[in-house]
Amino acid sequence: MPEVVITCDWTMMSNHHGKEFLGFGTTTPAYLLPESVYQRLFFPTMEVDENGYPSQAPYGMRKVEASLLDAGIDARIVHPSYLDRYMPGPAKVMLISGHDYFGLNPPSSTFGGVMAKEPLNCVNFKRMLSQPHVLKARREGMKLIAGGPCAWQLSPATRQKVPWIGEFVDSIGGVDSVVEGEADVFVREIVTKALRDEFLPPHVVLTPKDAPKVEQISSIHYPSVNGLIEIGRGCCRGCSFCSVTTRPTRWYPLEKIEEELKVNAAIGVRKGLLHSDDVYFYGSPNIMPREDKLIPLLKLAKRYYQQVGWSHVAVASLMTRPHLLARCGEALLDEQQDWWGVEVGVETGSPRLITAAMPGKVAPFKASQWPELVVQAAGLMNDNHVFPACTFIVGLPQETEDDVLRTIELIDNLWDFKAILVPMFFVPLGHLKSKDWFSRDRLSDVQEELFKRALSHGLRQSKRLLRDFFDWEGAHTRAYRATFRGFIGFLDVIARMHGLYSEPKRAIPTIENPLRHPERIPSPTIPVRE
Repeated sequence: MPEVVITCDWTMMSNHHGKEFLGFGTTTPAYLLPESVYQRLFFPTMEVDENGYPSQAPYGMRKVEASLLDAGIDARIVHPSYLDRYMPGPAKVMLISGHDYFGLNPPSSTFGGVMAKEPLNCVNFKRMLSQPHVLKARREGMKLIAGGPCAWQLSPATRQKVPWIGEFVDSIGGVDSVVEGEADVFVREIVTKALRDEFLPPHVVLTPKDAPKVEQISSIHYPSVNGLIEIGRGCCRGCSFCSVTTRPTRWYPLEKIEEELKVNAAIGVRKGLLHSDDVYFYGSPNIMPREDKLIPLLKLAKRYYQQVGWSHVAVASLMTRPHLLARCGEALLDEQQDWWGVEVGVETGSPRLITAAMPGKVAPFKASQWPELVVQAAGLMNDNHVFPACTFIVGLPQETEDDVLRTIELIDNLWDFKAILVPMFFVPLGHLKSKDWFSRDRLSDVQEELFKRALSHGLRQSKRLLRDFFDWEGAHTRAYRATFRGFIGFLDVIARMHGLYSEPKRAIPTIENPLRHPERIPSPTIPVRE
């Protein structure tokens, strides 16, 4: 029985019906319908073995588990419903992780703020830590260490800004240590101290200088949720609102990536995601995509997975080498896969705001070219069977009303774009972490209109995307598709009833693939060396 238990709440310990994007549904509150309905839709129960070990677990937790196992520490990931088998008892240390403990990250803070209700991930996280056996184990001395991308929510600074978090932490007996940053190496040190009952630092912030080298990062021992595999870390674009840009860029060699592909394929995982902050840049030392690196990566992934998706790609990356996307399609699309998904951070339609908050996002182009770049990238993606989720930020400290109007205009230009557009409240991270959260009560009329326009676009395009999204065959699929069609229809009725539906007031331009019209491809203005 492991002495170190690693866990998270139920919304994360799920494969979301094999569809990673459905995990976004856990960032909403249970609105009008019972929570059990949302659970069936967005976070069905994960399969476990007789020990409560999940068949798949979140990738970041698998990395921590692998690091501890490689160091000879008895540690395993345990499903939150099976913690009573380990505590109070053999578990001396519990590590917790999560994407959004208290619903403060985007998009949880947006959905929760708009609906004035706690999102499902927050509700389930608090429920997980409030289980009687967990509380009893804490009283009997079990150490609790928190980490993950939302560890900052348990920092002293956040607890001071959000008093109810401190009240909840006190109610569960406190947290012994909070670790922010890439803890692949450090986790061994702090867990060893916890097992020896030595002093634990209450708050640790690992800086970019502490970031592990590729050879120090353990390969996962057990399968990850939806076959997600990391291909690299860090981002060089330097957006002021993002914490990832503070980390150095590192790419995994194909041999290391293949190790983890084999782990997932061994249990029959046939659909997976390649994860980095810009998959298009794989293997590149700068912002110029490398075909000789990217295409072999995609071909490798297709040897193990029938369907391959990407976690993120940048608009400027795509437009730097637009012809390369068709080559990616040749490597990925076949009789088993006819589209792929990715998340794209559009953020704004305003060139002025690009210059003020994220000048590196548009490199090697000019900020003035941004709206046209986005529209042309939309045509490029859809013509190559890429259907993305595009995020926008509302309430950046530098934002003006004119910036919001420019974003609405961009959404109008994307009205026929086969994608989901997701506006999110600004959250103080990265170089802007000293700023205040943006909240619902600060929404201006034009910002409300932006939300309505994006919601209306999303409802319209969701109906078009359903057949592609649920692309496997059989009665089970038809039932899922019908269920989600009904759920989208329900949201559509609610939106119209409450005056939340908004369509463009003008004729919509046609989104065209720039490769059909080479003269429309914006020209880079910053020379980039190969």
